[in-house]
Amino acid sequence: MARRDRLPLRLAASAAALAALTTGFVAGSTPASARNIKTQIASAQQQLAALNRQAEAASEHYNAARIQLSAAQSAATKASQALTQAKAKVASLEQKVTTFAVAAYRGDSSNSLVTLIEGGDAGTFIDRLSSLQAVSASQAETLAQVTAARRSEESVQALATAAFAKQRSATAAMLADRNRVLAAAAKEKKILSSLQAREAAIIRAAKARAARLAAEQEAARLRAQQAATARAAQVISSPTPVSAPQVTGSGGARVAVQWAYRELGKPYVWAAAGPNSFDCSGLTQYVWARAGVYLDHYTGAQWNEGTRVSRSQIQPGDLVFFVGSDGSWSVPGHVGIYIGGGQMIDAPYTGVNVREEPAFRSDYVGAVRPG
Repeated sequence: MARRDRLPLRLAASAAALAALTTGFVAGSTPASARNIKTQIASAQQQLAALNRQAEAASEHYNAARIQLSAAQSAATKASQALTQAKAKVASLEQKVTTFAVAAYRGDSSNSLVTLIEGGDAGTFIDRLSSLQAVSASQAETLAQVTAARRSEESVQALATAAFAKQRSATAAMLADRNRVLAAAAKEKKILSSLQAREAAIIRAAKARAARLAAEQEAARLRAQQAATARAAQVISSPTPVSAPQVTGSGGARVAVQWAYRELGKPYVWAAAGPNSFDCSGLTQYVWARAGVYLDHYTGAQWNEGTRVSRSQIQPGDLVFFVGSDGSWSVPGHVGIYIGGGQMIDAPYTGVNVREEPAFRSDYVGAVRPG
């Protein structure tokens, strides 16, 4: 989905270190060299933004396919049970037909007919003839039931086959989305590694040039470089701890917001729903579950799991939604939890931990109050 800030935290820190540590290097380089460095960084940012959009879209497709697979598995189980019952009914009716066939083969029907004809008076003969006709009608009805049961079995078999096919299709879709997310993450890692190597090369060049300067200038430059390096390393290695302010809201919303603050700093992992990592809908599902409200692990589903509220009525605890990766406003592709003051807590994308950021961006779609 569209984002104003899609650059992962580590790349942002690398860019800051490049700016601070290479002031002298760039100044002494050719204009073409400086422009080349800036072009590489801008290109990497664009690639990462595109990969993050692809990964988030695939992650949400994975969540939707997981719900569809659960329904397909349930339908397949019911179809299998119905097929077992249909086969049992056919077997039972076929056993009755076999009994009639054996009796006819042994001559039981003929003996009964002789008994009816030879024994008793005319009235007795008529009564027994009626009984023989009833037996024949029962056989005919059984044969009709066998035919109907076989047709029912064929129909149930077709339903079961379709249900299993749908289950296989949903499983394949989940695996495809999983592979797309992993491929995007691998590309992001490669880009970050390349930029870090470039950063290291620039730092080495800056230090070599600084060594050729006057002693006083060199000392001042080295102190600035060391301070910038320390700041960049601190940003890269550990997120800034955030202390939760006074939490507003009431009831379940207050509990959900309190839990959202507790998850700050935990990593984004696609399809994760806690407690150690999250994707966007996994985070909102997790914190609202602590308030006793169950939400589906899918942004598209959460958009319809509560009451829509206008921006003027939004309160802490409400879910805030943003445009999907395809640019559509009808089915949101990202969600966070509103905490007040125009801010939200969300799990943004691969490479960035759960964080607090502005809620009312240009791609804001609307808000939903769970419960």
